[in-house]
Amino acid sequence: MTLVSAIIFITGLIIKNKLFNMIIDYFYLKFYNGILKSSIPEFPRFMASFVFGVLLSVNMLTLNALLAKIDILPYLFDKSTSIGSLIIIVVIIYLRYKKSRTEAIILLFSAEEFKTKKKIFNIIFILWVTLSMPAVILVAFYKPGYLPKLNLF
Repeated sequence: MTLVSAIIFITGLIIKNKLFNMIIDYFYLKFYNGILKSSIPEFPRFMASFVFGVLLSVNMLTLNALLAKIDILPYLFDKSTSIGSLIIIVVIIYLRYKKSRTEAIILLFSAEEFKTKKKIFNIIFILWVTLSMPAVILVAFYKPGYLPKLNLF
């Protein structure tokens, strides 16, 4: 099994997982509500998509750097591909959470049956956000300066 087919297989499993989709929707909703309460509530969908996309991109780059430093995968991103992946992720998140879907998510997570799960979802969200930034620093100090390059040709 090649690396690309393995990534496609794992991505397919993740997308079909209902709990994973609920967690992603809840993360987006937390960023959306945070933007509404901030000093820039004019474009809440775009700003929530941007903040969420930046954190996902940072996590993706950090994970790839860690796997490259452990010598499992080569480092796949240079400056242009990391910026391109950030833009693509933000656009995908923005298109996924159109206004009608955002309203449906707000209704779903404000329902009475979700209130019992809210504490668990909040703990997952807090762990993800608080572990994202220190992970960047920890990966930088693990084998400093070492990143194997991707040799395609």
